[in-house]
Amino acid sequence: MLLAKINPAATFTYQSGPFTQPTVVTAEYLTAIARPYLAGASQTNFQIEFGTYTPPTKEQLAKFNGIQSSQLVLTSQQLASWGEDDSVLLEIVASNLGTSVVETIEIASDNF
Repeated sequence: MLLAKINPAATFTYQSGPFTQPTVVTAEYLTAIARPYLAGASQTNFQIEFGTYTPPTKEQLAKFNGIQSSQLVLTSQQLASWGEDDSVLLEIVASNLGTSVVETIEIASDNF
């Protein structure tokens, strides 16, 4: 899984009930997957997952904890520079969301 650290980070506000204080959560990382990917399509829908990243330790593998997901549709023209480097895709996604990629991290994970 390839993660992008983004700046500015995404913020989400949650409120569990009408009388509770809202909680603001910050997500500094995102990842994207085409759902579905059809080669040559004029548009591609991506599931974007925002979350946090925990680096690996001696006891635990690196982990991505998803906080919020959204959908983003990109045209074949917007994806023209993608090629085989998925970090380019994450830069395209971030740019379309109004943020930028400051670092990419590849982790072994099956939690997306």
